[in-house]
Amino acid sequence: PMGGLMASTRAFASASVGSVGHSHRRAGASAAKPAASRVAHARWSAKAAYSETGDVIGRGAGSGRARRRGSRSGLHVVALTQVGATIPAALTLASLAKYSAAGGLGGLVSHTPSVPLDVIKTKLQTQPEKYKGMDMWQIGTEIVRTEGIGSIFTGAGTTAVGFTLHGVFKYSGFEAIKFMTFKHGAGYKAGDAIAVFCQDHRIQTLLFAGAIAELFATLILCPLEQTKIKMISDPNYADGWVSGVKRLIREEGVEGIVSTLPVIWTKTIPYTMFQLATYDVTSSALRSWANGLPFEPPSIALQLPAALLAAVIASLASQPGDTLMSTFNGECPDGAEECPGFDFVEDEELDEDGMIKPKRRGLLETAMGLGPGGLMLGWKERLAHTSLIVVIQLTVYDDIKRALFR
Repeated sequence: PMGGLMASTRAFASASVGSVGHSHRRAGASAAKPAASRVAHARWSAKAAYSETGDVIGRGAGSGRARRRGSRSGLHVVALTQVGATIPAALTLASLAKYSAAGGLGGLVSHTPSVPLDVIKTKLQTQPEKYKGMDMWQIGTEIVRTEGIGSIFTGAGTTAVGFTLHGVFKYSGFEAIKFMTFKHGAGYKAGDAIAVFCQDHRIQTLLFAGAIAELFATLILCPLEQTKIKMISDPNYADGWVSGVKRLIREEGVEGIVSTLPVIWTKTIPYTMFQLATYDVTSSALRSWANGLPFEPPSIALQLPAALLAAVIASLASQPGDTLMSTFNGECPDGAEECPGFDFVEDEELDEDGMIKPKRRGLLETAMGLGPGGLMLGWKERLAHTSLIVVIQLTVYDDIKRALFR
């Protein structure tokens, strides 16, 4: 699908070259030369979008009239690049602050409303026997019936704080890495080797940027996500997110928290890689296609399909990691005879009630115990959860970023 989208973008750019020559001749010899240079760039690829500044991109996308003028003068590839690919002329603290603000707000407004879906999904993953055979609505109803209405919003505090900070570092990191790769050194036009390589391997570069950004953003999210999972799997773990984080630090220590990073990375890194790369490429192709229409479609009409595709791919790619994270960080409730990710060994120490104290399995052992089917447990519930998050987050981030860079 990615290759097809890129091919369509290149084909559109190439097809438009022949139609711009006449308008160039009317524009005069002085304007024709630079315009022809840009068209020649567009003929071979849509990389011209990355070679221009964010100011040019912003102006080109500002109005239908300006956009159509750009198309007639051969500048459509620059004017109609996806919002996600906007790269400023220089990477400054001000531009990083704008990316951070847009990413933080996008993370807050997308993750917080979806907390009930996250609770249902986590309950199913950590207590599969209890909720076996139930659909999403039935699980939610059972949670409310047995634990109270407030339990369906468990972890809302950790989610709001954690994903606001996560969005700040995730999006600013992604945009910074894009700048340092696509505009490395003297840039693509000057033949810089790294910039040329990144332009020629655009999808791989975007995946790399997403992976590195998430690697560091997860460091902020890790303790808050662990606390949320423990609070959902064990209603008695803590009264609120602050006391939950304190208990986590007291019982696990910094070393214990850091030791779970590989587990969380199995979810967060694939998720961000495919979410951001898919949206970047898909929205680029859609905006280039929309340039040939006789009218300017609303932004949401182009954002929504790109965001939905990004949600599906990112959710499925990271589902095994999500199940591992829930299982590995979940608590085994008192009195339980079986819990995913735990072993009940006869010769192990007993708890204060004389019951066998469960022993947590290692990461590889947990994955092998779950098997392929177990690793995909809850994928439907999570797909609904992820789709809501991704669509809201990407559209909010896009719109705020466009407004800030206008």
